[in-house]
Amino acid sequence: MNISQHLKFLLLLAVAAVISGCIPSEFYLKVDMSSANTDLKIAAILPLSGKNRTEAEQMAEGMKMAEYEINANSVTGKGQLQLKIFDSKGTADGALEAVETAAKWGAAGIIAGYNTEEVSDIIPHAVRHRMPVVIPLATSNEHTEVSPFVFRNSYTDRQQSEVLANYLFHWRQVKTLGILLDESSDTVYQNNIARDTAQVFRDIGGSVTATLLTKAAPDEKDIITILKTDPEAIMLTCGGRAAGELIRRLRKAGFTGVICGPDNWDTDELLIPLQNMKLGECLYTAFFNAESTTAEFRKFKNSFRKRFFHTPGACETQSYDALKFMVVGFYRAKTLIDFDRNWQTIKQHQGAAARYTMLPKGDIDRTIYINTIGVRRNGKQLEAFSRFSHQLQHSRLKTYQRDYYK
Repeated sequence: MNISQHLKFLLLLAVAAVISGCIPSEFYLKVDMSSANTDLKIAAILPLSGKNRTEAEQMAEGMKMAEYEINANSVTGKGQLQLKIFDSKGTADGALEAVETAAKWGAAGIIAGYNTEEVSDIIPHAVRHRMPVVIPLATSNEHTEVSPFVFRNSYTDRQQSEVLANYLFHWRQVKTLGILLDESSDTVYQNNIARDTAQVFRDIGGSVTATLLTKAAPDEKDIITILKTDPEAIMLTCGGRAAGELIRRLRKAGFTGVICGPDNWDTDELLIPLQNMKLGECLYTAFFNAESTTAEFRKFKNSFRKRFFHTPGACETQSYDALKFMVVGFYRAKTLIDFDRNWQTIKQHQGAAARYTMLPKGDIDRTIYINTIGVRRNGKQLEAFSRFSHQLQHSRLKTYQRDYYK
């Protein structure tokens, strides 16, 4: 039985359980939270000593903020939230060891991070222990298809590709797109983004001039090859400093069209190579809006800065929301069916990062943001900086299109 068939079988079991009132043992949670006085233990499994340790530390701070607020606002006599962070080391063996240690500690559920590969290493072991998993940042389409125990407050690769492709085609009037696909790292993530964006862009009427496989630092012939296809926009799937270097090289080579990327652009490292130059139009998808004026984000940001002495970014904000949502899921929950029912009560909820509606089978509708890279004067220097541009609720893409063309 493959993963898809297994998932369908489990879902059928769940439906049968609801109808008959008989819950199979596979759906009982590792920790019974049906008593109001039971402490809720949540494990965050993060790569504290892996290559993404900086992001892991940021995620940990966001969850610590949520833990503090939840416990500060709890009613006397009720169980407390206990958050404990375990190091996955960013490896498959480390993930296994961290999950087993968390299970022995008595964890009821797991917040999994940071990237696609790390989360993929965590999920099978957590599911084996019947611990619900919430994914704050990894965007793989497949994660929630693995098991009904997996939930997310992150959007998927497909969803951010749909927003990016539609924004380029309908709002920026881009009709031809070239894609530079870096296969040197995070291959699952980058392959998903490249494939999904190309497919969506074609489906809505655009043309993909080329999808070129390259490394984060392509040689000159790769750049010449993509430019010869004459795209109006070029998408880069690599992120961080590598994407910044490639933007610089494309501009120096004479490309004047839109340069775009997915949410792995949302890092200060991207801006390092982009100083002292005119950038043209560069844009990318993002998890949150640092300039948001919602009451939820303002409250979170102000409290976070007082506690941690810096401004929260995407990792902190997404992880803060994730832990709060997991607590909702565990409210009086004894079985996965209880957890899922609670999870789906989160509808049109304005969190710190986005407006969320949780859907069946672990799917989600939420806000996805478009950021651009601006340039401002800093003395005699030109300084590149990221700025918010648009926000789109994924479920309303077609409505936005209609409104735009009115």
